[in-house]
Amino acid sequence: MTAITVRQSGGANIVSIPKAIVKTLGLQVGSKLDISIKDNKIVLTPIEEELSLEALLAGSPKDCFKVTEEDREWINAKPTGKEV
Repeated sequence: MTAITVRQSGGANIVSIPKAIVKTLGLQVGSKLDISIKDNKIVLTPIEEELSLEALLAGSPKDCFKVTEEDREWINAKPTGKEV
């Protein structure tokens, strides 16, 4: 078992989760955890969120969304078959 220390940052009390545990649980910066008390122990449980396209794209660099010249060609192209 690994011992950790409660620290203070601003007005919050914080603890750091060891890298090995973060990796084992597949957590990352921004992962959400449910905190509860069970049998006088702190229990942290990862919250599995259903990802939406909006959530997935939220962390993408905004430059990725610029319309390129190639995009404009597709946008302005006339239909060539029955795709309309």
